[in-house]
Amino acid sequence: MKKTLLIIFALITVIVALPIVGNSMMESTINTRVSELDSYGLKSKNIQEESDYFTTKKHFEFVLENADEFVNYLSQFSDQQIPPYVNAMFEGVVIGADLEYSNFPLSKAIQLDIYPLELSQSMSEDFKKNDLDFYAYLEKFLHSKGVLYHINYNIVSEDFDGYVKDIDESHTLKNETTILLKLHETIFEGNGQLIAPNRLETSLKELQLDIKKGKLLFTCKLKNMKTTTNYESKNTYLNAMQLEEFTVDTNGTEDDFSITGNTISVNASSNTQGEFAELDSKVNIKSIAVDSSELQVALKDWNLDLALNGLDKESFNKTQELISKARATSTPKEEQELEESLTTLVSKGFVFSIADFSIQNITVDATENLKGLSLKSELKLKADPDIAQKIKMSPMLLVSNIELATYVKVSKELYARLTNDISVGAYAKYIREENDNLIFDIKLIDGELTLNGRTLQ
Repeated sequence: MKKTLLIIFALITVIVALPIVGNSMMESTINTRVSELDSYGLKSKNIQEESDYFTTKKHFEFVLENADEFVNYLSQFSDQQIPPYVNAMFEGVVIGADLEYSNFPLSKAIQLDIYPLELSQSMSEDFKKNDLDFYAYLEKFLHSKGVLYHINYNIVSEDFDGYVKDIDESHTLKNETTILLKLHETIFEGNGQLIAPNRLETSLKELQLDIKKGKLLFTCKLKNMKTTTNYESKNTYLNAMQLEEFTVDTNGTEDDFSITGNTISVNASSNTQGEFAELDSKVNIKSIAVDSSELQVALKDWNLDLALNGLDKESFNKTQELISKARATSTPKEEQELEESLTTLVSKGFVFSIADFSIQNITVDATENLKGLSLKSELKLKADPDIAQKIKMSPMLLVSNIELATYVKVSKELYARLTNDISVGAYAKYIREENDNLIFDIKLIDGELTLNGRTLQ
């Protein structure tokens, strides 16, 4: 009986102690992350805690005291540099964070709300000076958590998902300009550090921005957009975007215009895992139309598929680093280093290919059907350690290093519109006709340029 009681007592003790152990584990992890942010210029202040037996809630406020340090920290996760003037704009921004987690150690998930609370001092002063009512509106909007990210995060697996709070706001400035902003049904999920995830997928149902003053109206709309990012390193990644519809238009001006697009897909990737570096980009647009007083044109099934392969990996990585630095600021010495690095990269050779550039149909002024065109091309630049010298002497010397094969098929209607003449003039003996199309088969081999098999004089 005594042994049984001891076992029961031990079990009760363990159960009672579980929240204490779990809280301690979470506390340690959170403190480590907060300390890391502190060390990079995002200082924590005004920490509040509310805890019971089952859960713990924490409120943090972070002040961006050193934007330069924080941006430098972010730059290690990306090849994109933020210009210095942006750093100054965000110096002093206050960000709020509400954290909730279970005290039981079996649960590794936390719920996190992140929201800006205050603008930087410089931005606040500008808004106060130009429109005090708008500043008061922004201040109230931010303090009401008008912009909020809700995140469910597993601190062990680093899996997360969440949403962005819907926005449906309208405000009239003192100059009688009305700004309307809508953001609806934005969700995301991914894996990795929240500040720089390895994988991120997002979807957005609607984004709309209207700017109206009197009879003048500017509108920008996006509908049903999805993005995917897989990030291995600065130079190995895959980005993808699908967009169902976008519209940009103006009304009430002397030069009104409208641009609409439907079913758009964009993919871009960089890969340095193999022997060579490779860059690929693909774009597909089902339809896009431009309507203005000067131009009315509609395109259907527009495809673009580009690739840059065979790049020396070491030279490519170095050049990417230098380009990344140059986007923010650069010294004459760094510019010289970038020029030398680019020359070295080119001297190693590469292959640039256009697997597909095509437009299925082009319509002008709503009635004139110009049909379409297609193009395929491959350009090879042979490796040559003397390329830098050849460029200095005369770029024409590079012709011996180049092999080019380009195949173009263009409708006679489009050719006539582009040249204002259906005849092919001096090139009649070179150009080949195929049904209702003109064919341009261009090759450059060993310095000899040919069109449809005939040497160009």
